[in-house]
Amino acid sequence: MNQTLSTPQHHLTGETGQLPAIPATEKLLPLPEVESRSGFKSSFIYQLIKQGKFPPPVKIGNASRWRESEIQQWIHAQIESSSSGKHSG
Repeated sequence: MNQTLSTPQHHLTGETGQLPAIPATEKLLPLPEVESRSGFKSSFIYQLIKQGKFPPPVKIGNASRWRESEIQQWIHAQIESSSSGKHSG
């Protein structure tokens, strides 16, 4: 059996002219989960989004969902900012 396995095409990135690959484990989180992870209520989350300080949601019909990876990156950035002594506002 001489089968060759090819690299899946969905892992190609920008230099090939295709969209960056979405991690296979990427999840879209509903607002209650974003509230739980961030520790903020929806009104403050949407205020931060308007200010460009929080990841915007992905719209699916009337529903809003957030990329788990972006929420995690935002949380880590807040921790880094806080531990390095940088305080905004």
